[in-house]
Amino acid sequence: MRTRPFFTRSLATVLVSAQLSGCTRWRVEPLSPADVVARQQPSEVRVRLPDGSHERLYRPEIRGDTLLGRRNVNATQPDRALRLADVKEIATSRVDGAGTAVLVVGVAIVGLIAAAQSIRMSLGGLGGTTAE
Repeated sequence: MRTRPFFTRSLATVLVSAQLSGCTRWRVEPLSPADVVARQQPSEVRVRLPDGSHERLYRPEIRGDTLLGRRNVNATQPDRALRLADVKEIATSRVDGAGTAVLVVGVAIVGLIAAAQSIRMSLGGLGGTTAE
């Protein structure tokens, strides 16, 4: 039975996915959107609009009373413009130390369990009884 390769690939996919999402958090900034962009020069921001929806903008910039940004990380020119008065909240992505620590410990535990299971399966296959 060849379930180990599938199990290994599935485990690797889950672990990588967890690592990609577990280390950062959005932090709502207390400063105005113009101050956040000018002082921090973030590569991306998340803004809350008057209707309560959120929008992510890459490489934000301020021109006059307008927040410009790109909807796609690979866009060469800004393709979204928002009046600063319409931006109810701005958040930046930050590394989350506690979340990262929990993630590292969790990944280590899952890795140890997977290794122990693999060793157990290997030993069970070597020392089993033979059919007559």
